[in-house]
Amino acid sequence: MARIISGATNAVSLVSEHDSQRFTRQFQQCLADVPARGSSGESDETEKEYDVEKLQSTKTHGFCSTSLAAARWNALKSFIISILVMGTLLIGIHSIFWGSLFHREKYLNRVNLSIVNFDNGADSIVGSTFLSSASKYAIDAGSTYVQDETSTYTSGDIDGVYDDVVDEKNWGAFVILPNATAKLIAALVEPSGASWNDSDLVEFVYPQAREPSVYDSLLPWVSQLSTSFTSQLSDELLRSVLNNSDYSVADIINQEPHLLSTPATVTLINIRPMDNPVTAAIMQLGLVHMIIVSFFQFEFFQPVHKSFAPYLKCRDFFVYRIVLTFTAYLFLALFFSILSLAFQVDFTRSFGPGGFVVYWMITFLGMAAVGGASENIALICVATYPPLVGFWLIFMVISNVSPAFYAIELEPALFKYGYAFPIPNVAEAFKTILFNTKNRMGLNVGVLLVWIAVNVTFLPFCIWVFERANMRKENDTNRQDKK
Repeated sequence: MARIISGATNAVSLVSEHDSQRFTRQFQQCLADVPARGSSGESDETEKEYDVEKLQSTKTHGFCSTSLAAARWNALKSFIISILVMGTLLIGIHSIFWGSLFHREKYLNRVNLSIVNFDNGADSIVGSTFLSSASKYAIDAGSTYVQDETSTYTSGDIDGVYDDVVDEKNWGAFVILPNATAKLIAALVEPSGASWNDSDLVEFVYPQAREPSVYDSLLPWVSQLSTSFTSQLSDELLRSVLNNSDYSVADIINQEPHLLSTPATVTLINIRPMDNPVTAAIMQLGLVHMIIVSFFQFEFFQPVHKSFAPYLKCRDFFVYRIVLTFTAYLFLALFFSILSLAFQVDFTRSFGPGGFVVYWMITFLGMAAVGGASENIALICVATYPPLVGFWLIFMVISNVSPAFYAIELEPALFKYGYAFPIPNVAEAFKTILFNTKNRMGLNVGVLLVWIAVNVTFLPFCIWVFERANMRKENDTNRQDKK
């Protein structure tokens, strides 16, 4: 009886212990299980199997604690693998953009320029001198293909030359205007009454909006050619004046000395200028943000999709998701378009008053093309390895803007893939709408529709992969809770 009473008394004593005392005893028992430093190989193995989570609640161990050796090793491995993966992706993806700018000057020989000589009489000085100077200068420079296209046009058909430049049959044209030599000779004969102007004899016609980066490289070359031509023509005229009694050297020097020093210069005629600085925002940062914002809708509406997923039939869920996503693209594209309209961008140059609607629809198709691809890939990444989502977005931006920001003709052959990518086609359609450049809207829209069709086709599969991954995670969580 005494033993029973004693045992009962001990039991009551144990139950009435303070919680802090019980926690202290459990913690001491926990520490007793930690293997001693420098123990045998068997102890090391025990250390690896030690339950680190059992110690986390105490928050009493330093980072260098022996108990956390396995955790430190796992963290080091994860760090090294993550850095290698991130470094590889960073170099691989950004090499696309860096490569698009590498040795651009090498590819200037792909830029073809035309010479149209409407001053082609028997006594032509201006036309023949320019042809000689341009041919020699192009060979010396080792770049830029210049060809005489005079026979292609009827005499004086300047409008035809302009139309061909806009139609992208060349990147620009040098036009020696009709009667250029006759005007110059008349000025030499009667310098006092001459209506001569050195900028009225030769023109260089180009469409800046076609590809501003090309003309940034090309116009310095044209300026140097103009200087060479002026110098050569000046020498030709000086010899002619000195050897011909019809000219009075004294009158020319006294009244129009520039007739001999700068008889003609090449005048730049920009027939498709980018005359609104806001359009640069549309063609540069706007394209990047189109990709990013179209991806954001996936993040914003994912909770909404999850709320419907458990209740809707598969077919109804796919239809619902496609309709909601495209409706979001439609309104986001409208906001993009209104932003440009608010800053007085002219949308009427190609399609009149309907240009704004055309711009809106191209923006919508572009967002649907890139956004749909990003949504599909994001579903796969979230289901497999979520950190890849960010790198996919970087890849989508760089792979699209590399052939869109700069002319594919001045990039390595690899970048011809840009003809089939969404953003380069959006950029080309924008140029047609905003600057009235060559119209390839049918091709541009066709490429975007193909991307949209492929995205919609693969969306059910991507959702299936995503849902399967979620189900596996839920099952694993349930099994752990039961344990």
